[in-house]
Amino acid sequence: MPIAALRFRVNVLGALALAAYAAMALLSYVQAPALWGSRKDVPHANAFFRALAEQIPAIELHKLFAGNGAVIISHFVPLGLATLAALLLAGILMRRGGAADDSIVTLVLRWSIAFAVVMAFAFPLFTQDFWLSAAWGRMVAAAENPYHRFFTPHSLEGLPLDHFPMAMSYGPAWALLSGAVMAVAGKSLIATAILFKAILGAAWIAALILVARITAARPAAERCLALAFFGWIPIGVMQTTAEGHNDILMAWAALLWLYLLARGHGAAPVALAASVLSKYVTAPLFLVDAVAALRLHKLSIRRFVLRYVAPGLIGLGVVAVFFRSMQFFDGTRLVNEWRFLMPRDALSALEDVLDVSLFPAEYLIAALFAFVAAASFVALYRQPSAEAAAKAALAIMCAISFALVGHIWPWYLVWILGLAAVIPSWWLSRFVIGVAILVPFTIVAWWVDSLDDEQDWAAFIMYGGAVLWAALTRARVAVPAPAAAVAPGAEQAVESSFGRS
Repeated sequence: MPIAALRFRVNVLGALALAAYAAMALLSYVQAPALWGSRKDVPHANAFFRALAEQIPAIELHKLFAGNGAVIISHFVPLGLATLAALLLAGILMRRGGAADDSIVTLVLRWSIAFAVVMAFAFPLFTQDFWLSAAWGRMVAAAENPYHRFFTPHSLEGLPLDHFPMAMSYGPAWALLSGAVMAVAGKSLIATAILFKAILGAAWIAALILVARITAARPAAERCLALAFFGWIPIGVMQTTAEGHNDILMAWAALLWLYLLARGHGAAPVALAASVLSKYVTAPLFLVDAVAALRLHKLSIRRFVLRYVAPGLIGLGVVAVFFRSMQFFDGTRLVNEWRFLMPRDALSALEDVLDVSLFPAEYLIAALFAFVAAASFVALYRQPSAEAAAKAALAIMCAISFALVGHIWPWYLVWILGLAAVIPSWWLSRFVIGVAILVPFTIVAWWVDSLDDEQDWAAFIMYGGAVLWAALTRARVAVPAPAAAVAPGAEQAVESSFGRS
């Protein structure tokens, strides 16, 4: 395909996706009051929307939505268009992307950033978690410990937040950052939203740039695919810059770690420590870091020990600000008690239909993810490379996400989507990408009354579709480089940065 034709197609699809995202952002201001107004247990949210309607009369248009089903349909139409644009771009790149060059990579990246900017103006729609950080941040700014005290009505003053009192479940680095934001924002809800959205948007854009840099030695078409899977599939930009979930900070720091690890940079474990301090989940990746340090970069024992002094001191120092007892982890333990949308839940849907017990298969699924993680870790040890480290990191995070934690919220896919995007041809990456494509549609199981408590079937469709996606994209994702794709003298960079499968 001529480069001009490819550029034209990317721009058309980018414009389609941008229009869809703009529609989602605008609609969120009438969808949110319609959605939450259907509930009687959210007085703070309803009071906020009533006050907002007095200042902006257009908010009253939410009365046009007759029930949650109308809201979901109006949300799914632009969501479907944005998803279609991403899939069409992926299809073009997989079939005809051999002519892509650096200008196409830049174009795909710029459209991804444009999506993030537009979605930053959206009002958080399906959850109130965005405002939890503000409530806990107020406590930190007031020198209260959110890990050992519940938030109070004073902490919620002026926030559209209706949540049962609980201890902070996020990491201490996010607690300090939230405290700093609220110290600056004070009681201003607008300043609070702008500052948090700016932080999350910056982390998202930084993660996009890291995906581009991590894959810099790959053929241009494969780099475009990596950016399309990470930046164009709606789940990431929706859950980060629109809904305002802070998982992107952990994911960005993990990608920064992977980028530095591939280059043998001594600051890699510091970046990983920052990721762990944001939301804990990436802590097992220190095993990957240790093996890569010893086997790939061949550090001496002395340098190996010194490698972890700075991240250790930083970690202890940040945790010490809040840690008083093991009660520090109560918020995290509470969140992990919920159970839904896991692979084993897909089996529960089959059990209902077949009227048989598939109980042993639940353990087989968990064992499969554990086996892949262990096998990838052993492969890294035996044949260390940057790509082997990425595969081991993704496999470990998948084992945590799909086997160890109790549930999957849509924004949890942000944990692993970046790691999958940088190695898009691997079967596990394709599975993760399939889950990421379908997971935003599972929200219907929570918000449409007639489908309430149908999470098992949502899980079945999501994981079944992901398996189908992984099968259909087999041998299509890896795009061969044209003869001149790798510049003379670049072989060393290719080998050190994901250049060999």
